[in-house]
Amino acid sequence: MTAAEYRYRPSEFPAPPVAVRHINLTFDITETQTRVIAETTFTVLTEILDVLTLNAKNLEVLKVRINGKNARYLYEDDLLKIQLSHPSHRGAHLTLWTETICRPTSNILEGLYYDASPAGLPKTQITQCQQWGFQRIAPIIDDMRAKSTWTTTIIADSRYTNLISNGDIKSPRTSHDATRDIITYQNNYPMPPYLFFLGVGTWDTFTRSLEYPDGKKIRLELLAEQGADPAGARAALDILADSILWTCLFTGPERYESPDIRLELYRLCKTRDKIIAENPGNPKAALAPIRRQISLLASDIVFGYQYPYDVYREISMQNSDFGGMENTGNTTIIQSRIMPTPEITDASYEYMIGVKQHEFYHNLNGSSVTGDTPFSIWLNEAVTVMMEDDYLSFLFGSDYIRLQNILQIYTPGTGTFSLDTGAAAMPIEPEGFNDPNDLITSVTYVKAPEFVRMIQVMLGKRAFTWALDLYHRRFADSNASPRDWFDAMENVSKIDFSTMAGRWLKQTGYPTVTVSAAYNAEDEVAEIVVDQTGFGDQNPWIFPLMGTLITDKGVTVSEFVEKIDGPHHEFTVPCVGAFAAAIWNSGHAAYIRIANAASDSELYLLLRYDTDVVSRFLAYQTLVDREMTKLCRDPDYVPDSRLVAWYVATLSDNTAMQRAGTLSLTIFESVNDPEFMHRYAALYSAKKRFMRSVAAASEQRLLALYTAYNTAEKPTTAPAELARIFKARAVKNLILSHLATLDTPEVWDLIKKSYEKSSNATSRIAALSLYLSSTAPDRFDILKAELDRSKADPVAWENFLAAVAGTSSPDTVAYLKLIEKSENFHVEQAGQTRSLYLRFANNRKLSLETEEGRAFLRDSLLSLSRVNEYISTGILSVFSHLDSYDQPVRDACFAILTELVAAVPETEAPAVIRTARRIIAGSPKAQEASAGTR
Repeated sequence: MTAAEYRYRPSEFPAPPVAVRHINLTFDITETQTRVIAETTFTVLTEILDVLTLNAKNLEVLKVRINGKNARYLYEDDLLKIQLSHPSHRGAHLTLWTETICRPTSNILEGLYYDASPAGLPKTQITQCQQWGFQRIAPIIDDMRAKSTWTTTIIADSRYTNLISNGDIKSPRTSHDATRDIITYQNNYPMPPYLFFLGVGTWDTFTRSLEYPDGKKIRLELLAEQGADPAGARAALDILADSILWTCLFTGPERYESPDIRLELYRLCKTRDKIIAENPGNPKAALAPIRRQISLLASDIVFGYQYPYDVYREISMQNSDFGGMENTGNTTIIQSRIMPTPEITDASYEYMIGVKQHEFYHNLNGSSVTGDTPFSIWLNEAVTVMMEDDYLSFLFGSDYIRLQNILQIYTPGTGTFSLDTGAAAMPIEPEGFNDPNDLITSVTYVKAPEFVRMIQVMLGKRAFTWALDLYHRRFADSNASPRDWFDAMENVSKIDFSTMAGRWLKQTGYPTVTVSAAYNAEDEVAEIVVDQTGFGDQNPWIFPLMGTLITDKGVTVSEFVEKIDGPHHEFTVPCVGAFAAAIWNSGHAAYIRIANAASDSELYLLLRYDTDVVSRFLAYQTLVDREMTKLCRDPDYVPDSRLVAWYVATLSDNTAMQRAGTLSLTIFESVNDPEFMHRYAALYSAKKRFMRSVAAASEQRLLALYTAYNTAEKPTTAPAELARIFKARAVKNLILSHLATLDTPEVWDLIKKSYEKSSNATSRIAALSLYLSSTAPDRFDILKAELDRSKADPVAWENFLAAVAGTSSPDTVAYLKLIEKSENFHVEQAGQTRSLYLRFANNRKLSLETEEGRAFLRDSLLSLSRVNEYISTGILSVFSHLDSYDQPVRDACFAILTELVAAVPETEAPAVIRTARRIIAGSPKAQEASAGTR
């Protein structure tokens, strides 16, 4: 797609002609509309300014004044153009006063909108301003560089329990009139409009104090839905406090110095918090000794980020396109992920922990230091994701979290390797975009962090940390571009990253790398030959290649890192002896795919001796890929007994399972063979046959293992114990999934018992999915029973929708149609549509390769595109490799896209229609076939 075909391009983001100094807002909120008075002060930055232009969308403009006088203005095309009474020159000060009305809705989830509200109480209203939501609230220069200080006054129904905004309280809440209250907040740190937050609602509020090692205290608040479990809320606040303490102790310029002291400080602070919790009166005598210990150890430590405001708040929201949003000091998190509940799954619990640290770190990387345009969003997210992963690694183990990253890259269909080569692929910094949400993708949250990790590998962790701190100090309370970030990296490392960055940021795809190594005994070196493809007519990629050469006993004879910057590269490295196998790209240090030409015997050697969990996992994946290809080609093929035996042995190894969980045994429904790469039903069948061979060969052993793992679990919120429980639970459910492939009455009983008796949502949902995918005669009864059980709880309901949409049954579409008829299903609720429609779309063997699946997908796209563009655009990604599908599937899917474009006006769903056109334009075979049938 050319830049001209995008709605927004870099050239459309010139620096604002004025600097925004301060915004003083007054919100007069009712249930149907909100009157906003905004007084904004500016300083002119251009030589001369005649017209002041602001963004304003769907507003009723009542009054506009400049410097105290009524102003002439033109309001059209979402712009408010104000004619100055006389030209203003550089340095001049302007004061703009506007009075406008905005009207919230329930389905436009930006600006001010309605969220779920308790019955009999005024409607909850919250804001979502990323990327351009504020212009739906009041006229604004809706630009990331328009950072200013803010004063926000809220006047709203006195029945609301909470009236909240950014900053610290300036004037406490008090009565405004007989039915309404008033409160004022002051934010003295410059903040861009996209991080503004306002919320009026009826929540249950839970609080706790957080004390930093240096004695500074802040107040933590959790605003949960009414009736929330206090124990779950306390656990959520403790997790939040832990993530904030970790950020202080284990980030910053000297994070790798004095690790033992930092760990001891962490332990002492946790002990101090326990003393405080057990002594509500906080007796000085109980706390004084440990505070002295903390103070003594902390005196020589350079800490990481500390929060500058009085209160840090998390707010539960039910309806949002996003899982969390870092509104400065007021993080919104979807209800199903904000606190532990009996219905939260293990994956959601891990997400909950991660999102709390992620959004908190954005107060530094995003709020204090803000990108300059939407094209730099990737940088705000990439560094923040890395910190989130570091925190999760601290709690769950680095191998476990790194394998989760690898699955995000390699998972077929939804992984970045797959999306990065499709017709809708966009680079990290695209030529343009049609909607800011086009930039909120796995490219931003997965590929961009991997690019930053490559920079970290080339600098070294300590130098990278110093450079990052330099960047944060240099641009505190201001804006920075990616070039500014690279300058900081280069200032510390003296390495020029401009060429490497230019390629990784501007090109789609990734390198596919072939590597060979030969031992030169005479010179005692290994001769390495590297070839890369995957750049097409673009420039070759630049990346660090890590290598380890081992003997047949697992002894390392050479380790090295080499910068690769061309299509062909040869070099030598010292090598102390002959080697039997090579380990490439340890830890997945570079965002590359190794075209592994190693023999099976070499790969089994790596399974035995490779201590790097990622490269061992990829060696296993290569073996699985070879087996899957054979299973696709030959309906009578029996999987290699060596791999089956290794699989069962690894599954039986408790140490291995506690180190990396069952992630290390993932079997993708994919192969590298182009003939079968996009034949989803065949791939599913091949995987199922492999799993059945494991079950058939070791049924009694698996049953014994299942019994051993199927034990009662004591409730806990301790991270170390949770990590053990989650990993063990995953083993139990993986065993059950293998047994389920036998599809016998005995196995049905086992699955049904797990569904009915499980005390946790993860096992219950896993069993439900397996049962609905079986041929058990009462599966519709189970479906209806779970529908009835889950409908009263929003978290359980979304779990149920996602589980059903992901089932592998001829009845899956019938299941979904039954759910659609439920009075509890609401298409305007983003969480429900994401769980049902997006999950089903990614169930490609049914959504693309069956007639009824395609019909359901078509109908859902046609209706949903007008309701939720973001999710609809996500659904379109399943068509990214349209030209690679078998001809009947390709042509039928192409017809869905062309009908969508014809049926839905671009004005009603611009991002959806432009994305569909982009996929059509990138599918020449489908276009040609369609033209030939006319």
